[in-house]
Amino acid sequence: MFLLRKYENWRVLRLLKKNPVTFSSWQSVRGLSCMQHLSSVEKARLRVLAAVLLQQKKFTGVQGLELTQKMKLLIAAQACVPVLKLGLNYYSSFTQVTVYPAAFWVERNETDAFGVVHHAKRLLSGESWSRGPLILSWQDIEHDLRHDGYGHNVIIHEFVHKIDMLDQYADGVPPFVSSAEAKNWGSVFREAYQDLNKQLAHRHKPCIDAYAATSPAEYFAVVSECFFSDPRRLIKCSEKVYQALAIFYQQEPIGRE
Repeated sequence: MFLLRKYENWRVLRLLKKNPVTFSSWQSVRGLSCMQHLSSVEKARLRVLAAVLLQQKKFTGVQGLELTQKMKLLIAAQACVPVLKLGLNYYSSFTQVTVYPAAFWVERNETDAFGVVHHAKRLLSGESWSRGPLILSWQDIEHDLRHDGYGHNVIIHEFVHKIDMLDQYADGVPPFVSSAEAKNWGSVFREAYQDLNKQLAHRHKPCIDAYAATSPAEYFAVVSECFFSDPRRLIKCSEKVYQALAIFYQQEPIGRE
């Protein structure tokens, strides 16, 4: 185990020496709202993780979009915020990040609650497949940058889906160390998800994006982006959900502001 860890550290150092994230390029991203709760040491670790992620994944622009190194770093830096304490192994299930110029259309067959299959066409700002690439819309990334700190972050949203799908299922339940943690997570999130759907059923305005009511998987992704981008809104919405996320991600966005 010691030799393996020593080899991994050497490999990371070699990657960083060959392709470092320079101080000047890091300055352009370190002021984002999702990083403001981090200490100087944690931001330094985030910089290292982003540099490694840039080497581990293939970032590709499609439909004429040319991804610059600054654009790639912007994506990688925000993507690494949720796994700052968890590690990049949580992103081991995929190798490619594909970026469209704007929202993109997808067509697929979907099964409704009654088991009836429908052909659906949807306009998406991002998408994650269990064993496929992670897909983003650059236009939506820029929109989030213009409204930074308001609870929306398509990058974090889609990368959290990858965390969720580590056990092959997009069910809103990420991998846990103990069964006790999983049990607590299930009760907290099930109650919060049901409450959100009740609010919408009674035409009440929810405190988070209504898209979270689509499925437990989307609920997990939406509250995660809110946790890092607008934690005060989330804690007003559900302190239990906030605390569960703080335990899982091992971070305290409000406590460290």
